[in-house]
Amino acid sequence: MVSPASFLVPFLLFLSLCITPSIAISEAEKNDICSNSMNPRFCGDFMKAEQRVASADFAGVAKIGVEVAHSRAKDTLNFLKSLIQKTTDPKVQEVYKSCSSNYEEAVSVFEEAKKNLSSKNYGGATTTVSAAMDHADSCKDDAQGTDPSLPERNENLKSLCSIILVVTDRL
Repeated sequence: MVSPASFLVPFLLFLSLCITPSIAISEAEKNDICSNSMNPRFCGDFMKAEQRVASADFAGVAKIGVEVAHSRAKDTLNFLKSLIQKTTDPKVQEVYKSCSSNYEEAVSVFEEAKKNLSSKNYGGATTTVSAAMDHADSCKDDAQGTDPSLPERNENLKSLCSIILVVTDRL
């Protein structure tokens, strides 16, 4: 008769081979990421403020970055929609509409980036995050002389994208 314990050892061995442990990135790795990002100070602040980063590996940091960037892009899109409603100057309203279109694209692109990261398609994630960064840049170019918080929102999104790109480059 075969004992139940004889099945346990092979099963545990199988599990250990299938489950790869997630090792949190070190402080030195975080510093390296930030020093290679476009805005090291913003990156350092992000790494400290986003508590989930403390226990995340590189893939986890990329996922967290995309989630935060997606959320901020949606917030900026809603902000732009409210500015379109409030603005009476047709030229400024056109700028907000153009930026709104860019941010709609960015939101969509971040949704695609989430899928890419989930399927471990890191090249696809890099491509989509780069596209989102371009959308924020396009809005920045259009937004001169508009609401003073818009350039900061654009720069923050670009800085988040930069962090994600540095991280996905290491996956």
